[in-house]
Amino acid sequence: MTKHRFLVEAKIFGDPFEATRTCLNTDRVGRLRDDRLDDVTDLDAAYELIRLAMGELEAFGTGGGEIFDEVEIALLLRSLCAVLKRLGITLDLPFRDFKSFKFFWKQQGMSGSYDARRSYIHGLFDPVLDQLDEYHPHLRKNRDQTRRITDVTRRRLREGLAHTQWWGTLDEVEFLDRLYDLDNLPSHDPRFATAAMDIWQHCIHNPADWEGDWIWHDKRLGLTDTDSDETLLRFLVEMLHPAVLTDLAEVDRLQTFFNEMLVHDGYEIVPVDSISGSPVFAARAIGGGVPGVMKNLFFAAVGPKPEIVLEDFINNDVLVVKNEQFCLVYDQPLGSSGLTWGDMIAWWRAKESIPQDVPDIKVGHALYRRLWRSLHNDPKQPKKLTPERRVFRAYCELYPINDTGARYPALIPQVYLHYDPKTRKQRGGKDSVLGRERMDFLLLRQHGKRIVLEVDGQHHYAEGAIASPRLYSKMVAEDRALRLKGYEVYRFGGHELLQDGATDMLRRFFAELLGTGD
Repeated sequence: MTKHRFLVEAKIFGDPFEATRTCLNTDRVGRLRDDRLDDVTDLDAAYELIRLAMGELEAFGTGGGEIFDEVEIALLLRSLCAVLKRLGITLDLPFRDFKSFKFFWKQQGMSGSYDARRSYIHGLFDPVLDQLDEYHPHLRKNRDQTRRITDVTRRRLREGLAHTQWWGTLDEVEFLDRLYDLDNLPSHDPRFATAAMDIWQHCIHNPADWEGDWIWHDKRLGLTDTDSDETLLRFLVEMLHPAVLTDLAEVDRLQTFFNEMLVHDGYEIVPVDSISGSPVFAARAIGGGVPGVMKNLFFAAVGPKPEIVLEDFINNDVLVVKNEQFCLVYDQPLGSSGLTWGDMIAWWRAKESIPQDVPDIKVGHALYRRLWRSLHNDPKQPKKLTPERRVFRAYCELYPINDTGARYPALIPQVYLHYDPKTRKQRGGKDSVLGRERMDFLLLRQHGKRIVLEVDGQHHYAEGAIASPRLYSKMVAEDRALRLKGYEVYRFGGHELLQDGATDMLRRFFAELLGTGD
C-alpha cells in the first residue's frame, strides 16, 4: 500500500504473535533535523511533516487515534521546526509533545471540545502551509488558473510517453502519493475506500486490470483538464525528480522531449536545484528566468578586487588566491526558493563560526553591518545617506535580516556579474571588454528569476557636467544584454533617491515587486 517517506513498520516489543505497528522513522527524521536528506528536498519534507503533525495532534485525545508515542511526536515537531527554519519560516509551538499539548489546551479552555482543538491546529499550521505554497506556486489553492497547454500538446505528450514507465524506480502508488493526497481521493472500485487502495489493487496487485494509459483518462488526477496547466506541469516535473528517476541519460531525454512539446504553449522545464549531484526541475513560462544553476556569488567587496584562478578548469571551479578578505563569496547550492535572508543568516553563522545559541537577530545585525560597509558612501558627508544606502535600508526595513524577514529574498549588494582579471588602472582607464562588471543589487528568486537593481549616479550618463550619449548608449546596451539572458533590470536615478518621499517610493516599489503589498 502507500509508503511514506517518514514512516516505518516495526514489531511490537514482547508481542508473541510478532505484530507490527506503524511508527515514525526516528533515524531518518532525526537526520533531517540536523541536515537536508539526499533524496528529498526540505520543501517536500516540510509538507509531509506538517501533514503528519496535524494528523497526530488532531487524533490525540480522541481515544487512541494517534500512532506516535511521546518520543516520536517530540522528534517530529523538533525536526519540523528545524526544516522550516532552513526554509526561512518560523514556527513557534507552545508545546513540545502530546503531554505538553494537553496541558496547553487545558490552559486555553479547549478541554472537552475537539472542534476547538482542531480549529486551533489549523490556525497554527495553515499559515505555514501558505508560506510553503509561496515556494511552490503550482501548489497554491484558490488562485487564477492558467490555460495555455492545448489538447493537441497533451495528446502529443501522452503518445510520446506511451512506452515510458512514468513512475520511474517507484511504484505507481508511491509516485502518485508524492503529488496527490490519495487517501482523500475517492475510489472507482466499490470494494475500496480510497484512491490509494483502488490504484494499488489494479496497478500493482493486478497490473493487467487497467490499460497502460489509464492515468491520462482518470479524472481524479486531472492530467487532461484543460482548465489548468499546473497539474500536468507538476506531473512532468516529478517524473524527472532524482528520487523517481536515477538514470541521468533518461532524465536528459525526457526533459528534451517535454520542452519540445511545451515550447509551442510557452512553457519550459528547467533545473532549479540539485540533490546529490542530480538536478531538480521546475516548470516556468518561457522567458521567466535565467537558465542554468548559480555556482558562485562574489559580492560586497570593501577593498581591492579579488584575484581569481580556475582551480579545476574542467569543472569550472574557481579559487580566490588574493584579496579574499575584502569580498564575500556565497558558494552554497541555491534552493528552489532562491536566496533568502534565512539562507544568508545560516551561511553567515557558519562562515563566522557563530554559536547556535546566538539568536538569528544578532547574526542578522552582524551581516547587515558587513553588507552596509560595501555600499557607496560620501567620505565628506559620512552621516548622509547615499542613494545606494537608501535603497538597502528601505528594503531591510520592509524585509529585515532576522526571523521576521527570513523567508524573503536577500538583497545582495555589489555583485560581480563579469570578471576581468585586470583592474581599470591596468587597462589604462579603458572599459572592460566584458562590459559592466558589477551589479549594484541582485535578488535571486525562485525558478531562476534574477532581478537587478541599478542606482545611476551622474557618472552613468555624463562626462563631467556634460551629458554623454556614449555612456548612455553603453548603459542601455548592457541592459539589453542582461534582459536577453533572462534578467529583469530596474534602474533608479540617484537624484530621485535623494528627494523627499524617496523612502516611501522604494517601499511601494519593493512591495509591488515581491507581491507583498495590500
